[in-house]
Amino acid sequence: MTFTLKLYISNGQLVINENEWDSSDYHGRGVLCSFISSLAERVDEVHIVCYDGRSRDIKSHIDVSRCKIYDGHSDILNWNNTSSLNATIDIIPFLIEKNNIHGNKKIAVVIDSLTQLILYRSASYTCQVIHKLAYTQCLGCEVEQVVCLLHEDLHDHMTSSLVEHTASTIIKMKKPSTDQHTHGCDVFHKKISGKITQITENFSLTDNFEIKDVKEVSTVISLQSSADDSQVDPAANLTFNLTLTDKEKKARSQVKLPYTYDQQRQEDTLSKSVGEGKIFYQPDEIDDFDEEDPDDDLDI
Repeated sequence: MTFTLKLYISNGQLVINENEWDSSDYHGRGVLCSFISSLAERVDEVHIVCYDGRSRDIKSHIDVSRCKIYDGHSDILNWNNTSSLNATIDIIPFLIEKNNIHGNKKIAVVIDSLTQLILYRSASYTCQVIHKLAYTQCLGCEVEQVVCLLHEDLHDHMTSSLVEHTASTIIKMKKPSTDQHTHGCDVFHKKISGKITQITENFSLTDNFEIKDVKEVSTVISLQSSADDSQVDPAANLTFNLTLTDKEKKARSQVKLPYTYDQQRQEDTLSKSVGEGKIFYQPDEIDDFDEEDPDDDLDI
């Protein structure tokens, strides 16, 4: 399958948000399945962590020959006291225990959905997990991509913002702006340089979760403040001059500093014999040097 949705995919986290148009017509599960199919062609294994009851339908919709699916919904609070995946078990140690993952493999991790994990654990714990999966080799191999689904309407603005801050790419599903397409989305991608690209697109999704007829509606590129931005010159518009001319700089470089050695002192220092030391004393003009014996008045 050719993945045709215009996204800027890189190593990192990608979160698909189902916002106010979270319904049977405008949900993000179809796009999630499209991602899984695309990832299965690019990596050796796709590990799908399912906390949502509807995610069990993934097996009947896509080719899972390269996918490993873990059911974390059937006993999500571990009431049956089993060793199966649930919200009380840490994902990373669980994946390491259940798989023989070595350094030569390239894998992807899909979490469906983050909502259950946030509700039963916390938003900070969830963000730490997806950050470790994406940016560290905590599983013992390279994680090509981490894709997560989030039901945004079930969380407050602070929680959603925390998850979006952790992710490098966010896709927010919404109603398409035309009747010729079945889905619409806003894509936010954050580059390492600090540039943020926002693209609004309409597209259609087939029964095989293939994205077609992509139509870009608008593109907005913004640049976050960085150290390269022009700074205000503090020496500008002053009544006195803080800068030096070339002539003044040359004169300053020729000034003989008091702690530096002149040519004569350098030659005297270098010519001294081995094992013999010399002390050089140069009295200042203002020194009050007295030739008399300070103990001359004593009866010694």
